[in-house]
Amino acid sequence: MKCSYFQSALCRSCTLLDKSYEQTLALKKEHLEKLFPDHRSLLSAVLGVTNPEGSRNKAKLAVFTQNGELTFGLYDQNGQATELENCPLHDERLNQLLPALKDFLKTAQVPAYDLQTKKGELKYVLLSISEEDILCRFVLRSKESLDRIRKLVPEWQKINKAVKVVTANIQPLHAAILEGEEEIVLSDQKVIWHKFDEFNLALGARSFFQVTPEMARKLYGTLAAKLAEDKPASLIDLYCGVGAFSFYSSRFCQKITGVEISAEAIECAKLSNDKNGKALSFFALDVEPYLASTSDRYEAVLVNPPRRGLNSSIIKSLLKMNPDFIYYSSCNAVTMQRDFLEMKEQYEIVDLKIFDMFPFTEHYETLMCLVRKSFHKP
Repeated sequence: MKCSYFQSALCRSCTLLDKSYEQTLALKKEHLEKLFPDHRSLLSAVLGVTNPEGSRNKAKLAVFTQNGELTFGLYDQNGQATELENCPLHDERLNQLLPALKDFLKTAQVPAYDLQTKKGELKYVLLSISEEDILCRFVLRSKESLDRIRKLVPEWQKINKAVKVVTANIQPLHAAILEGEEEIVLSDQKVIWHKFDEFNLALGARSFFQVTPEMARKLYGTLAAKLAEDKPASLIDLYCGVGAFSFYSSRFCQKITGVEISAEAIECAKLSNDKNGKALSFFALDVEPYLASTSDRYEAVLVNPPRRGLNSSIIKSLLKMNPDFIYYSSCNAVTMQRDFLEMKEQYEIVDLKIFDMFPFTEHYETLMCLVRKSFHKP
């Protein structure tokens, strides 16, 4: 993949872009093999994207003034702003929207936030795209420009028909925090819809969703295939987000419960539940206290935690639940390996797969499948 920003050293977010794509996949496999040296034989070839260019469905863009004009890009570690309006990883439709977005912000008289003077309003623009729809979030320092933005949204959406959801996130702190707690929906529609195989998945402004759709499909489909093989009658999906894993699991599993701390994500999961004609159960609860208090038992547990992984308290609760199968999806193999060390007395790894969710970076998604050592297939 050719990138002028990398070649000119303006952006080095894709740290492996000086290597061939095949080399980057080999490095990721080598990294996981070092973490799990006793399970190298389980690792097959890394599942990669067909084409890294345009593979990413989300853009996080800092907003600043450059040469007197609103500019989208990023800040480096020294606080220097760099234009990044044609990132080749982004879905091209996101890059194509940026000129219209600039015109909108100029008309609404929304000044960019200045890191040096601590003045201005707009800190970031966060964009997500499905097959046809775009979700646009403005991260603002205050509500000063909110009425001006709100007034112009309907007309702007008429012109830019793909933009179905517009929101404002209020982040008043002068700190390296991407977004604040308050999200204000400015459009009639609250979610955009992703079509993943036979499933319709709703995505709200603050809901987590995998950033590379092609890899996400492969990840969800791989789990579904493992469920078809293992045949658990019940599964609990912890850190379920908007429920993508849950819906794919419903192909082969009758009883499914999803648990996620984000109320908005659970609202999206329930919307998808209705649209897909399913009867899955979703709960907006913190995973750790939920596990500590429940006496329910499931034959299979799926965990998809944030980068920090699980903790000893959660792992103890999982071991107490004593499921036949544990499926662990992770964007941080280091914390996943740490967590496995606490489970290895009772569980063994039967499958490890790498999904190149983050092309040309050192990051990747792993699916680790565990089976209870004392489990015997009926």
